[in-house]
Order: sequence, then C-alpha cells, then structure tokens
Amino acid sequence: MLAASACSKPSRPVKHDAAPVAAAVVADAAMAIDATAKKLFVHGAGRCGECHEKMFDEWEVSAHAKSATSARYKAAVADANDPACVRCHVPLADALPHDIVTSEGDTCDVCHTMKDVVPTKDGGTFTLAIDDMVKFGPRCDLKDHYFHRMGCSPVHKEATICGACHWWEPKGVPVFTEYADWKAGPDSNKPCQDCHMPPSKAAIATGSPARTGVPHHGLLGIAGDLRSRALALEVATKLEAGKTVVDVALTNSGAGHPVPAGLPERRIVVHVKALDAAGTEVGSETRSLGRVLVDASGKEVPFWRAVKVGSDTRIAPGATWKETFALPAAATVTVDVVHHYADDDLPMLAAKVAVGKTVSKGRK
Repeated sequence: MLAASACSKPSRPVKHDAAPVAAAVVADAAMAIDATAKKLFVHGAGRCGECHEKMFDEWEVSAHAKSATSARYKAAVADANDPACVRCHVPLADALPHDIVTSEGDTCDVCHTMKDVVPTKDGGTFTLAIDDMVKFGPRCDLKDHYFHRMGCSPVHKEATICGACHWWEPKGVPVFTEYADWKAGPDSNKPCQDCHMPPSKAAIATGSPARTGVPHHGLLGIAGDLRSRALALEVATKLEAGKTVVDVALTNSGAGHPVPAGLPERRIVVHVKALDAAGTEVGSETRSLGRVLVDASGKEVPFWRAVKVGSDTRIAPGATWKETFALPAAATVTVDVVHHYADDDLPMLAAKVAVGKTVSKGRK
C-alpha cells in the first residue's frame, strides 16, 4: 500500500480542448453520483495523473484523449448525426451526461473499468464497472491500496479489448477494420499492445518501485513514431529514352494490419520529384494509397454516407506496392512518403537518389 503522501500533489488539469463545464462540477469528478444516488467510482484523468504521471503524460497527447473533443470528431458527428459514434468516442456519456469526465472521451476510467468485451463487426460490446472501486489492468502482481482496488484482467493483454471499438462495419461498409484485418493477418499471434503499447521499465505509480513490462499509453509507440516505422522504401532510377524512370516499391514491413489503417479517409501519399543539376524541380507525380468509400453513384464520400468500397490500395502485412514514374530527364530524384489525413501530413520515409542509382530506406 502506498502512503497517502506519495500522491499528494494537486490535481492536474487536462490540457486538451475539453468542453466547458458548469462551475458546480468538480474538476476531477471524483465519486460522481447518478440519478439513483448510486455511487459511481469515476475520476477525471487529472486525478489519476496525480499518481500515474507517466501514463497521464502519454495519454494526454494521444488520440484517445481527444476522442470526444477534437474539431474533426465534432464536425463529423454533427454531420453524421449518428448516435453509434458515442459508444466508443464518449463511452461514459450515458452514466455521466454532463460531467467533465465525459468530455475526456476515452479516458483512464474507460479502459481501466472495461470488462466483458466482445468485438463484432457491428460494433463490439463491453461493460464499464464504474460502480465499483476496482481498476482493471494486465498485471496480477499488484496489491489493493487506499484509492482503488486492483483488478487482474487478462483481456487487457489481448487485442480483444481493442477490437470492441476498432472493428465496425455498419451495413457491411468496412469503416474500422483494424481488429479484423489483424486477426486475419500473419501477426495474429501478437496482440495490438505489442506495437501500440510497447513495454518499458518504469514506476507504475508515484512512490512505487520501477518494474519491467510497463505499457506506454501514447498508442503510437514509445517515441510516437509507429507509423513512420511501418514501411520500407526502395527507389531505383535510370535514364531511358530521354525520360527519368523511377521505380518505387513500398513494403509493409512493420505493421500487423494493412496500411494506412484507421479512418477510411487516411492515405499514404507518395510524392516523386525530378530535379536538374541545379536542384530545380523539372517534374513531379503523386500517388495516393488507401481505402476509398463511395456512395451509390461511385462518388467518394465520408464514411457515414458511404454504401460500398470504391477501391482499396492499402498495403497488406508483408506485401509490396510497386509503381513506375516517368519524369523529365533529371540529375536527381526525391521521393517523400507521408501519412495524410485532413490537413496533416506526417513524414514517414524520404529518399534522394542520383539518377542511375538505387536507394533503400526503412526496416526490411
């Protein structure tokens, strides 16, 4: 048991774009009470962060922390007008409809009270044990303490817990298929957590000893670079019939599911440029890879308006996408591979190749 003084610093505010809360609502939402006067043991992430500072800092900048408040989500849910979104984006909405914890989306007390998880293509089911002081996690070697009891939960080590939200195919339209894709792929013996929550040696709570196997809570690898490590790039160039011929090969060497993953609007974009001896661009071409959802007329639309798949050029685990580009005669070629979503471009791989040479980048 930790001494009370081990976690005595003030409650930490959540820094992301939380919705305004009435003054009467306590910021850390400790021990919220529902309409039947039954105690609900739910706390804001800042309260959890008083003791679990490492996990809080990692979670706070993750997509989970912004699942209910990001501008993209709010715009999409307003347009879609679909209550199905709330189940995973605001899991505590029914229990705490006007509470600060609700605005935190996939907060600590969502994942760590989750049990009875069943993934399905129609949207999985789960129970949140918020009427008890237990907090579930993958470790079974921890003792109860004064703030909450410890729940030994094997499912927290399994992909099943992720599949409850990361598999959704409404009316047969594949919107989120990461869980199903992973399960059908060659790495189904490795749970999501191996890559998305890699372990390290750290203290689980303030005042506790450092332990091995403590998961990272940022969800994109320890350095947030999981996407940039997913692919390997090979670029071969030659001058042929007055053209610069560029052969580009992208191999999914690091992901256990097709890439790009997640929202159907995500893309892997390949930019190829030809430069003359002075470094001036003389030509360029771009290719975009991903799953395109369309309406009945075949027009690309947001997933909530889609009725079928128009095309799917995602790169499966272990597979290679190849394309040849024919550009004006040049001295050098640059290839930039980025992960694109909305207005964000995350650099993944880049190569600069003298014409006549071959260059490889990334993990084979």
